[in-house]
Amino acid sequence: TTGARDVHDASHTTIARAIATHYQQAGIRRCFGVIGSTNFEITRGLVDHGVEFVAARHETNAVVMAQAWTQATGEISVVSLHTGPGLTNGLTGIGEAAKSRTPMVVLVGDVARGAVESPFFMDQATVVQSVGAEAQRLHGPRTALQDAARALELARRERRTVVLSLPLDIQGMPEDQARPVAGRPLRDLPPLEPAAEDVEVLADLLAGAERPVVLAGLGAVLADARDDLIALADRSGALLATTARAHGLFAGQPWSVGISGGFSSPAASELLQEADVVLGFGATYTKFTTRFGRMFAKARHVVQIDADRARVGWNPTVDQSVVADARLTARRVTEALEGRGVRATGFRTPDTADRMERGANNRHAYEDGSTDHELDPRTLTKALDELLPMERTVAIDGGHFSGWPVRHLRVPDVHGWVFVQSFQSIGLGLATAIGASLANPHRLTVVGVGDGGFLMSIPDLETAVRLDRSMLIIVYNDSAYAAEVHHFAPMGMDTDIVEFPEVDFAAMGRGFGTRGAVARRVDDLDAVRDWVAEGAPGVFVLDARVTRDVVADWLAEALRVEQG
Repeated sequence: TTGARDVHDASHTTIARAIATHYQQAGIRRCFGVIGSTNFEITRGLVDHGVEFVAARHETNAVVMAQAWTQATGEISVVSLHTGPGLTNGLTGIGEAAKSRTPMVVLVGDVARGAVESPFFMDQATVVQSVGAEAQRLHGPRTALQDAARALELARRERRTVVLSLPLDIQGMPEDQARPVAGRPLRDLPPLEPAAEDVEVLADLLAGAERPVVLAGLGAVLADARDDLIALADRSGALLATTARAHGLFAGQPWSVGISGGFSSPAASELLQEADVVLGFGATYTKFTTRFGRMFAKARHVVQIDADRARVGWNPTVDQSVVADARLTARRVTEALEGRGVRATGFRTPDTADRMERGANNRHAYEDGSTDHELDPRTLTKALDELLPMERTVAIDGGHFSGWPVRHLRVPDVHGWVFVQSFQSIGLGLATAIGASLANPHRLTVVGVGDGGFLMSIPDLETAVRLDRSMLIIVYNDSAYAAEVHHFAPMGMDTDIVEFPEVDFAAMGRGFGTRGAVARRVDDLDAVRDWVAEGAPGVFVLDARVTRDVVADWLAEALRVEQG
């Protein structure tokens, strides 16, 4: 590789190792990646300075592991990738992280400056910018440490996914050619206080509301706003709800209806559509949260409270916006209501409580579609929810099946839920689970994947086994890309090109060193029950043969909207 001689010259401290020192001093403690010749020394430097390195088997999986770990811990993550195919292999993960606004620095090796004949030569900046990531690079030896520090600061301060290109010739130069930078931990900016007039407007809305809803999104999670939002809802008589990203934030709260959107429970679907005032804290009211604009269509006022000005004002569902911190805004509005002597019943009536009880995900009646050879995915997931310990972390992949684990696998809190679906890619579930398991090592990690997505990510099953995670992988196996089957079959099209022979994932898992079982009936889950009784050691692959006849309502709704 061009420039490799400079990188591997151990006679001096290189710029690559100086960057590693700075990142460790700034508080970076874990790096994910796949090693090649152009990112070896920077990664070696991180490890030698005490940063834990998690070696993945595929670059996109490495990025997604880092993203999931960041979501679960709140810490900035670092990924290390080789140039050329290392970067292009990781691009789906980088796109997912960028669209999720994940604070991450992806360290990508690059060819030496001027090495245009290298087979690895490419315009890395254009590639990463095309999926929404921020492109940075080391511009020269003198500015190299400042360039690297700026990338880390940008990722942290603005919650951006930053790809930092590291030309080999600059990496290998002596550290003393670079201007020094101070090594210090990164600090958060102080939260943004709401304007006094905005507080009064929100207090007026809640004081006059009959059926208010407090909706929490990722911004509320990041602002640590849970307790203040609960206090605001208690005083105003509001129901509590979350976006999919904030699922679990109000776990255990009696007036929480759970997720708003396509993954709503039957109760939430009904009740949220009756709201007259909705205050969304750190929620962007996407088409998924609002069920394509219909969820809050009857509300008189829909308000967005967000500290990120760039996220405010573009959604037509919203009629009022407040640029401020979610936690501080909730606290100030509660104080204003308290000062006025307001404590309302609002939505919190015996009738509402009864409807919430009857329409809860795991109580709502349905016609079981199980047969002697295939399981209804709802029946499967509800049975697993009962036998698995509640001290769990739940992750999912994308696909037709994805709502079943969201609805029927309860989570103990917001830290027990990691959702990586901003790019709408399948094949990210296993990596999500691995990253989440490293963040919550004392919990059982449960991940739902489809057969198609699992086959895409299968190389890193070895990583899960190597890391000795306590993990249950539920493969919703219908031998098809079921979303495409249900999309095109009703149009009269032949779907044989998205249907496949049956794969024995339990046997495949055992080849990697996991436990495993095939489940065609609920009784077949005894193998999982026995594993849990042993303390859930290692990785267990449950190959659940599920019927294709049960069509997910969220998919059906999306297809109806798409088809007009």
